[in-house]
Amino acid sequence: MATALLGVMLVGGVLVVAGCGDDSADLPAGVVAKVGDTSITQEQLDSSLAQTVAAYESQGQAAPAEGTDEYNLVRQQALQTLVQQQIITNEAAECGKPCAVTDGAVQKELKGIIANEFDGKQKQFQDFLKERKMSRADALGIVRNSLLQQKLFEHVTKDVTFTAKDARAYYAEHRDEFHTKAGRTVSHILVPGKAKAEQLRAKVTAANFAQIAKADSTDTGSAQQGGSLGTVEKGQMVPEFEKAAFALKDGQISQPVKSQFGWHIIMAKLTPAHTTPFAEAKDGIIANQLQQAQQTTYSEWADNAIEKWGDETVYADDDLKPSTTTEPETQTAP
Repeated sequence: MATALLGVMLVGGVLVVAGCGDDSADLPAGVVAKVGDTSITQEQLDSSLAQTVAAYESQGQAAPAEGTDEYNLVRQQALQTLVQQQIITNEAAECGKPCAVTDGAVQKELKGIIANEFDGKQKQFQDFLKERKMSRADALGIVRNSLLQQKLFEHVTKDVTFTAKDARAYYAEHRDEFHTKAGRTVSHILVPGKAKAEQLRAKVTAANFAQIAKADSTDTGSAQQGGSLGTVEKGQMVPEFEKAAFALKDGQISQPVKSQFGWHIIMAKLTPAHTTPFAEAKDGIIANQLQQAQQTTYSEWADNAIEKWGDETVYADDDLKPSTTTEPETQTAP
């Protein structure tokens, strides 16, 4: 249900400022926390908490009861969502033009979410907002924050590269990753008696093996897969079956074989050992290693941002501060 939207809304942002901040501060009435010069109000926290509770209920789960440790943790997390969003906003403001997000971009992104997740139907979207106790302004705000986060990621990682030369070196150092050992996949048809097995063997071919297995095999699990047992290795099967299965050549079908389970007709398919050449592997190496390098750079930036804003975040009372028992986290690359 609305997976892309939920990927943006009602989840933790890029930073979790756990156990940071000054001691409880004497903040103005109605203010529960302050991030730099920006206040977070009790009204904002109440709204965030209501949305969190609504998310529990929409999934058929009971929200923690007020006054319990679990409820206090949910309350802290709801406030942290607001703190995280403000940190992203502040960092994007410091970044300046490269991280700017226009109102038009936010509207376009939300329109795309509605098109993809709600079949373009405004009523479905409005029903979702109502269920989650959110307004359209809430949705626009969270979408904006997500776009700011993406801009920050792009800005922070703009100079990260992984070249073809780097890929060649990686390939040389990790050859095992690109080598596939020889393999053997086995399928079988199992029946209780020899006469039935001989009858089926007389008509079975590689082309109709799966069809006959589905219709006649008493091994109901593999029958639904056309008799396939997947890739097998020695030592996994009873001796009679194993001996016959490993004696077969590629595409060959055995004569009926008796085991403690009944009579088997076995077919084997062999996959030869193969090494993917660098030319075929290069693009994948570059894409994967570039993503990892970007994530490392971004995580380092996030750690610095956690420390920086942790020192500039204050709370109205200790009960609102994030639990020190939770390790700080960073979100993966957007």
